[in-house]
Amino acid sequence: MKPMNRKLKRVVLWFAATAALAVLGAAGLQALLSHLSLRNIPPPGRLVELNGRQVHLLCAGEGSPTVVLEAGAGSLVWMSVFAEIAQLTQVCTYDRPGHGWSEPASSPRTAETMVQELKILLQTAEIRPPYVLVGHSFGGVLMQLYAARFPNDFEGVVLVDSSHPDQIHRTSDLEELDSLVVVLKVLGPLGVARVLLPAMEGDPASRDIVVREQERELLMTNRTLQTVVKEMSAMRQSLREVGDSSVDFGNKPLVVLTGGRRQAEWWHHMHEDLSRLSTNSEWQVVDGAGHFIQHDRPDVVVEAVRSVIEKAEAKADSPLP
Repeated sequence: MKPMNRKLKRVVLWFAATAALAVLGAAGLQALLSHLSLRNIPPPGRLVELNGRQVHLLCAGEGSPTVVLEAGAGSLVWMSVFAEIAQLTQVCTYDRPGHGWSEPASSPRTAETMVQELKILLQTAEIRPPYVLVGHSFGGVLMQLYAARFPNDFEGVVLVDSSHPDQIHRTSDLEELDSLVVVLKVLGPLGVARVLLPAMEGDPASRDIVVREQERELLMTNRTLQTVVKEMSAMRQSLREVGDSSVDFGNKPLVVLTGGRRQAEWWHHMHEDLSRLSTNSEWQVVDGAGHFIQHDRPDVVVEAVRSVIEKAEAKADSPLP
């Protein structure tokens, strides 16, 4: 072998070894940071056993109906409105298995599975209906499916910049989601998501800085990132499950909130569609709010919940025809 070839081979091997060590080091650091986040950030609620796993549930306030908050991701996304809703009635939010403080599940991360898990969780925790269902983003389609599966459980619904089951047909969002799934699968375990993913959206003044930091830290743990990948990978099936269901709220009160900063015409059309799920509905485009309306305009979300509760109570008190 010529001296130049031997030298080149040594350089290539050195670079390969360095790259392998860097990958192992990054993966090790990400695993350590994930472990420390889960160990050092105590859950604000209680852990409830669900199918042999511990699931985090946080409730406050008193009264009926109980407001059930379903997030696109973790429970802390509701902290900008949680305390104010608790002054109206009992309110509960939770982390789906694999998110936040909840242990991951081996079952498929589809809408049908998650809705059935929520039903069992509420029963186990003795959080009895009636409910007002409040869903943000992907949590909005979960609340639509919950209403279809358990129509006697709820008295009203609030959809906060909710996803729509027809996104599978009307937009290119899911193609972008496929790309993000690949990135998170490859780079998530290396901690790259911590660097590349932007800070949580919405007005930071809407919640304490400690809550914002905890929200991001829990989102960046390995088990949450893996759960996000599973949910995203099953998104087409989840949307089909909702789209194929008979979602109809009848005349139960419904408020649909749309972030005003999102100007896409197709998004507004889909939210107008959602407002037709009830004959007793209100659709509001919230000026100055992005996707996280609860952070940008928490007052609007609290008022929407208040309005649905009051309408549900008035409907219950009205004499039967």
